[in-house]
Amino acid sequence: MKLLQIIPKEGNETSLKALLKKKERELRGTATTFVRTGEGRWVHKSKNYPGWINWDEVRGGLLVAEVQTKKDGMEWRLLQAFIGYLDRHLHDHFESISITYR
Repeated sequence: MKLLQIIPKEGNETSLKALLKKKERELRGTATTFVRTGEGRWVHKSKNYPGWINWDEVRGGLLVAEVQTKKDGMEWRLLQAFIGYLDRHLHDHFESISITYR
C-alpha cells in the first residue's frame, strides 16, 4: 500500500476534493484514465492496473489517497498513473505530493 498526501496551494478558492470530482465528471466516458466506483474510490479503466485508489479530503484541505493493488508488485503502475493524472489535471492547484510506503 502507498499513501499519498497532496498539499493544496495557499489561496485556492476551491478544494482539491471538489476539483478532482469535477474533473472526473468532465472526463467520464472514453476520455478518462480512472473510473469512479464509489465516493472517493477509483479504479483504472485498464485491467492491466489491478487495484483501486481510495481518496478523501482531510482537515486543512489536504487530499489523502491510498493506493492498493490485488497483485503484489503492481502498485507502482497504479501509483504512477494516479500521480500522472493529478499532474495533468490539477498541477496548478497543489503545492506538493508526499508518498508513504507501507
